[in-house]
Amino acid sequence: MSEKTFTSQHFPYLPVTITIRNRAETIEALLDTGFDGEIIIPPGLITNGKPPDSYMRWTLADGSTVLAPSYLGKVEIADFGDAGTFAAVISVLGDEPIIGRSLSNRFSITLDHGRRVIVTL
Repeated sequence: MSEKTFTSQHFPYLPVTITIRNRAETIEALLDTGFDGEIIIPPGLITNGKPPDSYMRWTLADGSTVLAPSYLGKVEIADFGDAGTFAAVISVLGDEPIIGRSLSNRFSITLDHGRRVIVTL
């Protein structure tokens, strides 16, 4: 099996397609190596008023904790197709999409001198 590579020139963001309950949205998400979860999206980005699958408790950078609605879904990294599609817990919180370590640990990442992000599967 050959390696697949994608390069994002918008450092430190990666394009992702998030699918929750048959609704998909393609966005750019910040790669955050300090976040332990899978992925966070802002409210209203993809949810449609249906109740969440669960709630996740997150500790924020300032030490406070929040309870965020969370959904079971899929996340496709870049345009890797099935090879780059992963089941994920998608939490709804904040104002910017964020990719955390639980998702980014599934592929190889090169942060190239603050200019680009190279992803290899």
